[in-house]
Amino acid sequence: MNNLYPDDFSRLEAPPAVEINIRKNMLYTEEYSYLTRDELEVLFLLATTEMFAEGMTSFSFSGIKRQLGKHQQKITKAINRLVSKNLLQKNGDGYSLSSQGTTILSQIVNQQNAVDLHKSTENYLEQRILFDKKVSLEQIAVLLIGKWFGSFRYISHTEGKQLIVRWQLVDSRASASMKIFPTEAVLNIMPDNNGNQIYSSDQAMEELSQYFLDLLISLDVKPIIDSQEWKNSSLSVIDYQQKLSTWLRTNNNKQLSEN
Repeated sequence: MNNLYPDDFSRLEAPPAVEINIRKNMLYTEEYSYLTRDELEVLFLLATTEMFAEGMTSFSFSGIKRQLGKHQQKITKAINRLVSKNLLQKNGDGYSLSSQGTTILSQIVNQQNAVDLHKSTENYLEQRILFDKKVSLEQIAVLLIGKWFGSFRYISHTEGKQLIVRWQLVDSRASASMKIFPTEAVLNIMPDNNGNQIYSSDQAMEELSQYFLDLLISLDVKPIIDSQEWKNSSLSVIDYQQKLSTWLRTNNNKQLSEN
């Protein structure tokens, strides 16, 4: 099974790690025989990430590859096939889940025993930074989206009522995220459970925080570190599956009403 790392920043909580288990027979049914396991994992990665974000989420190619931990050739083939089937849409910043992709996932999730999502309990390090004045999220987005900072490799972002930018640490499954509002930001470090993290989460947070503080100062914003503490994700397996089903159903209904 492959680890997926959806980003849950609703209510300023970090995400649980999730493993996806796809029933083998489902891949060979008449309805879904054209979807490979690699393609399904790409779709679920984008869906489980976007369902916690208020806005469309875009993943870079390297971000998908890093998050799924698969060979570049496999990811290239999966993405190209998904785009050709209109299940993914390519944009300037990367790839996003299409309305048709959401529909297909909803059908799959609603099949009994087709897909199981298993949550692992995760501890994560969180830091909150306050600003002395409002910042422009559009201006911040230009400075963060697609950018690498030291050991942090850009994965994806979501633009909406707030800006969420995600990275993965080099040579590690540890990940980092920033959720930015006009007057504050929340930084999170999710450790590598396999113990392959090149340095401690506290060191990673210090590095990420310093990059962001310097960026704010360059915009003539005075940042204040309000808090930093370890937290624990609390979303149960059942709640997670229900949340995904509800999100997919809501998105499908919204798209139908718009059409």
